[in-house]
Amino acid sequence: MRQRLKNIIYNSVTEANKKMTPGEVERTVSRATGVNRGLVRLAIRDLVSMGELTYTYLYGASYLEKSLDRPIRISKRIVIKPPHKAYQAQPEDVVINIASGAAFGDGAHPTTCLVLSTLDSVLGSHSSEQTAHLTGLDVGTGTGILAIALAKLGVQAVVGIDIDPCAISEAIHNISLNGLVKQVRITNASLEECGPSFSFIVANLAFPTLSRLSAALSAKVEENGTLILSGFKEPTSKALAKTYSEQGLRLIREETEREWVCLVLRKG
Repeated sequence: MRQRLKNIIYNSVTEANKKMTPGEVERTVSRATGVNRGLVRLAIRDLVSMGELTYTYLYGASYLEKSLDRPIRISKRIVIKPPHKAYQAQPEDVVINIASGAAFGDGAHPTTCLVLSTLDSVLGSHSSEQTAHLTGLDVGTGTGILAIALAKLGVQAVVGIDIDPCAISEAIHNISLNGLVKQVRITNASLEECGPSFSFIVANLAFPTLSRLSAALSAKVEENGTLILSGFKEPTSKALAKTYSEQGLRLIREETEREWVCLVLRKG
C-alpha cells in the first residue's frame, strides 16, 4: 500500500497541468485515496529523500516537482542525467549530461520532453548514412539540451543560439560535458546571422515568439528539411500550424503532453 501511495503521489506531481504545493498534493492525494494526510505527508518526504521528487521555490512559495538529480529516461533511447551521477547505459541509449543551472531546458518541463521524444522518433528513422550530412539549429538553446540531442542522434553539425548570456555560458559548459565541442557551436548570433539553412531546426519558445519568427524560421529550413516547434498549449496549436503553412511548411506530426504541444513541419 505504501509503494502504491508513493506512485500515486509521484504521478499526481509529474502529470499535473501546473506546479503543485506540498499542501495541494496532500489534499489531492488524500481525497483520491482516502488516506490520512499525515501518511501522505510522510510518503512525500520519502520520495524527496529518495531523490524522486524535489522542492522548488518561486515567489515565496514552495512546490513539489520531479527531481532530476538522478538519471531519467525521457524516451526510448534518450536518458538525461546529472554529470556526477553514474549510469550503466544500454547499447541503444543516448545519454545526455546536463548540469543544474538557471537556464531553461533541464528535462523537467513537458515541452523539453516532447521535443526530445519527437527528435528520438524522427531521427531514429534515419540511418547513420542519412544523418551524416544533416545540419541542425536550436533556436533559444537554453542549457543546450536540444542541440546536444540533435548531435547525439546523428546530426553532424549543430548550432545553438540564444540571447541570454547565462544560457550561452551554461550551454557551452554542457556541450563540453558531453564531448561535443567540435560538433556543436553555441553563439549569440541572430537567427538571420547563424547560417544559410538547416536540415533540422528546433524551437522551444513561447507562442508569440514563434508567431513573430514564422517567416524567419521557415526561411532557414532547407528544402525537405524539418522544423520542430514547442512551447505552447493546445488552444494555439492550430493557429500556429496555419501560420507556418502559409510559409510553405506542412504539418506532418503533432504530439501533446499535459496540454503542451509539439508540431513537426516539413518544407517541400
